[in-house]
Amino acid sequence: MSEIPSRPAFTSVSLYNDPSGLLSFWYASEWHLYAAPTTLPAITLTPDPTDPQTHLAITVRDLGAPLAVRERPAIVAGIREGLAQLDGCVVESFAELAEEGRWGIEWRCTFVEAGQRFRRRGRIFFSDRYQYAVALQGSSEERYAYWQGMFEWTMLTVGTAPFSIRGWQAAAGEQEGGRPPAA
Repeated sequence: MSEIPSRPAFTSVSLYNDPSGLLSFWYASEWHLYAAPTTLPAITLTPDPTDPQTHLAITVRDLGAPLAVRERPAIVAGIREGLAQLDGCVVESFAELAEEGRWGIEWRCTFVEAGQRFRRRGRIFFSDRYQYAVALQGSSEERYAYWQGMFEWTMLTVGTAPFSIRGWQAAAGEQEGGRPPAA
């Protein structure tokens, strides 16, 4: 009987607040974070430096103006066209995301590159005049499955502004009609 490999677990988390003020997220402290030397955020997180194809990538682009509702169909068509260009791409899900103040698309797919089947979950969303792209990828379906929980938790923490613990506590206290407990 073969042993089931254990799932990775968070031992500590770190907060990343981009100096531009456009991006924040939480991630496993032991992961390797690379911030490209660009004007706008372009971050790659790799849980295992010996497997750089297994990573989480986050980029921000300035569109110059907010995305207009009439432009959304072109975004959907462009993403579908891009996925169709991936070798052996199988799109498992494709959905619109609609949250207050931002709209986007999320998909899950597998594709083949250099003879290896990769698994990816992608999300593109728009806030104000910025486009945020988040991609989680495993160098194999097994590697994706292994890191999936931690990847997806990190993806869900991606914010479009700096994160402040004190600000969060103050907002939580206001919602409950009182002051948050003292730290």
